[in-house]
Amino acid sequence: MSYLAFLSFIVATGLYWLMGPGGPLHSFDFLSVFRSQISEEEAGSSTRSALILVVAPSVVFALVYILVESVFGSAVMLLLGTAALFFAFGREDFPTLTQRFLARARVGDYEGAAMVIESAGGDSAADDVDDFGDVAASFFSVMALQRWFGPVIYFLLLGPIGAVAYRLAHLTQETKTPLSDSLMRLLEWLPSRLLVLSFSVFGDFDKSIEHLTDKGMTLDVDTGDFLEDATDAAVTLKADASVYDRLSAVFHLLERSFLLWLGAVALLVLI
Repeated sequence: MSYLAFLSFIVATGLYWLMGPGGPLHSFDFLSVFRSQISEEEAGSSTRSALILVVAPSVVFALVYILVESVFGSAVMLLLGTAALFFAFGREDFPTLTQRFLARARVGDYEGAAMVIESAGGDSAADDVDDFGDVAASFFSVMALQRWFGPVIYFLLLGPIGAVAYRLAHLTQETKTPLSDSLMRLLEWLPSRLLVLSFSVFGDFDKSIEHLTDKGMTLDVDTGDFLEDATDAAVTLKADASVYDRLSAVFHLLERSFLLWLGAVALLVLI
């Protein structure tokens, strides 16, 4: 990993966590030209829709990246790499949403807490309070994965193009022609397993590793269920712990994992 790539990573992460998403990268619908190629009759996952909604815009970005690189050289990473990673983090403001959720859960306003989840496009339906805690833990764990941990992994492995492609894949889930569940699980397999591995550093090591080895080696497990069970394994709570206590512990675990990844990336640069 180059120093410019690391600088792009730090700048994009700082912008997202300190200022939140926004600006033309998250407000301008530049993908509409690709979505317009999908007819109204088309529905469900297909190779054609994947090529149009994910592969084609990724190729266009790659060509633009190469063109800008021919003019600005390695500085293209700082110019377009930062923008690409910031775009990959998505529109939802994860830090603000977590604080809004905790503020409502702290006073027992579970209806208000559920509205926070629904405002971000989640499903808050639950049978009881304990089940709502499961739903919330799954929702926010997956959001953290998709809004930071996943984009970072693909940025490190495949560069800015990998981060953009990862985000584009998730954007298809908002259309009538989303990528298949099996393909999305494959896409999220590596970042979700590395995230759970980081849970073992700060949570219950034995239970986290046991969960990782029992359920982490297959692609059949839903990512949300996998992460929800992972937080349960890593976090030790009292039997009568409230939703606020449980989600506070989950957010604390995610924050520590975030710091661990920051340190790991910095170490990669030094090596």
